[in-house]
Amino acid sequence: MDSRTERAPADTRRGRDDDRREVEFYVRAKTGPGRRDWTTIGVALKRRNDEPGYSIKLNTLPISKDWDGGLVLVPPYQEADEPQDD
Repeated sequence: MDSRTERAPADTRRGRDDDRREVEFYVRAKTGPGRRDWTTIGVALKRRNDEPGYSIKLNTLPISKDWDGGLVLVPPYQEADEPQDD
């Protein structure tokens, strides 16, 4: 088998297992003129090295004449009966 046909194991390509950080925020973009025209396009994770700030992972970018390039970070949705950390 030559290098063009060899494949790395699936778990190798997907990243490290220790990279399972908790989502701190969802990245949303206003994609239309209506009040509810928002699309989740990625996530924000705390930095691995415990420095201040977040790593942003975008899964897509909106293609819309109404998108002005702005993004908003919103906290993950929590169920009403789920306890919140202070």
